[in-house]
Amino acid sequence: MNLIKLLALALLFYVGYRIVTMFKSKKPQDVKAQRADDTPKGEDLVQDPFCKTYIPKSQAHLKEIDGRTHYFCSSECFEKYRIEKK
Repeated sequence: MNLIKLLALALLFYVGYRIVTMFKSKKPQDVKAQRADDTPKGEDLVQDPFCKTYIPKSQAHLKEIDGRTHYFCSSECFEKYRIEKK
């Protein structure tokens, strides 16, 4: 009977030790850095002036017209826009 009590006590101490070390290992800086890395990375969207669709800025066809920069979803939309503006 004493052996069972000794094993139960040892198990209890082990579980307690694991719980304490689990909470000690998490530092606030680590949690904050982890949260910052989990945020989704986004990209600015721009609107095509002809068809009014939104596209990622990195994928847009860039054209400068009358000193202003315009973003188009395709060269076809740019051509249609250019013809319409005449």
